[in-house]
Amino acid sequence: MEIGLIILSRWLHLLSAAVAVGGFFFAWLVLPAGLAILQPADREAVLLQTRRRFKPFVHSAILLLIITGIYNTMLNWGKYKLNPPLLHPIWGTHVLLAVAAFCVAFYVLAGRSLRTNHRLLMAINLTLLIAAIAAASTLKWAREKTVAEHSTPIVEMR
Repeated sequence: MEIGLIILSRWLHLLSAAVAVGGFFFAWLVLPAGLAILQPADREAVLLQTRRRFKPFVHSAILLLIITGIYNTMLNWGKYKLNPPLLHPIWGTHVLLAVAAFCVAFYVLAGRSLRTNHRLLMAINLTLLIAAIAAASTLKWAREKTVAEHSTPIVEMR
């Protein structure tokens, strides 16, 4: 059962990150190109309606990222203690970038009207999310390298 929960947590974490990154990528780069063919009044109405539909997905993704992130950290904290000078700063960077991205997402999607700089905020958020993923990938590599260095080699008996 535990292995199934570990795998489910990892999938939910990755899926939530994909929803957030894909959604902000679409909102920043793809949607404006499609809206350009509309009249300004229609453009804002479509953008607001799209934003209203996007918001619950982002909020759900953030909640799942927090829950699965805490669970994954608890599972791996013993490994992080094997090499704190390497692993703790990478873990901290990952968490800090994720929290910053969550804050920007909440800010840009708050309220009933668009922020004047919503495209810039979408770009900033996308950058933060990609940087958080890069930190997570680096953390996984460093964690696996550290565990491999601390495990005893298996001696083959002949």
